[in-house]
Amino acid sequence: MRADAARNRQRIFDEAHRAITAGEITLTLNELARRSGVGVGTVYRLFPTQRAMLEAVLEDSVRGLIAVATEAEQNPEPVQALIGFLHEALSAALAQPGLIDILITATDETDSLREAKAELGAETSFLLERIRPAPAVTGENLLKLLCGLIHAVNEHPADRQAAATDAYLRILQGGLSPRPAP
Repeated sequence: MRADAARNRQRIFDEAHRAITAGEITLTLNELARRSGVGVGTVYRLFPTQRAMLEAVLEDSVRGLIAVATEAEQNPEPVQALIGFLHEALSAALAQPGLIDILITATDETDSLREAKAELGAETSFLLERIRPAPAVTGENLLKLLCGLIHAVNEHPADRQAAATDAYLRILQGGLSPRPAP
């Protein structure tokens, strides 16, 4: 890749990241091109759709959640490991506009995001398997529940979101009672 093309690509990605982090999840590709100082065709070669742009920018956040889940596995207390993961994941999702949309959508445009979400589902399934909740919950279902929690917490004023997060996670923890060992 030519040096100027690489610079343009990085400038486009950096501007998309800045805008989405600032909450502009509906940023159009034409506007992204204008802000980046490049032609629209250059942006469309990098991101064929607005959704592909959102996925590319937020994939790092999904991979961050995988790291949080992997770290939570080290906690010897399975319920606390899962609740700790959910608390960090909820905080990360509240801080990253658009992440809920990425997590809840079943159809992804990019293979790398699809793979990251599958890995995240597997990691959360592993956390669930350690506590063996009754009734059984899959990692995919838990991620959808997490999206519901994000929405519920976002309904509270900013100064009450931390308390709401703790309250909702306590409710969830109560519903994750382990099944008796066979």
